[in-house]
Amino acid sequence: MVYIATAPTSTPQTTATPVAEVNIQARPSLQTRLEAALEHARRLTTMYGSDTIDVAIAWETVGELQKADQAQRQTHLSAFARYCAANPDAPEARIYCD
Repeated sequence: MVYIATAPTSTPQTTATPVAEVNIQARPSLQTRLEAALEHARRLTTMYGSDTIDVAIAWETVGELQKADQAQRQTHLSAFARYCAANPDAPEARIYCD
């Protein structure tokens, strides 16, 4: 048995695209994704009713995004505000009106 090695006849030319020319789309914000998921879940519920697995998954997605949104809002609070939210019965958390 004879093996013959052949070289490729042409080599593909690759060109690198400069970073400035690459179109990188910004990721949608959490609030935008939540609004889109809510609209999608409402439309699926209207179309199929509430007894299908697709509708349940859509509403589960909405719930997860709402939890993430709430967690993100909690991280933007000050340490004292987080303490008051976690301990509403603490004397420091009481609100006195004039």
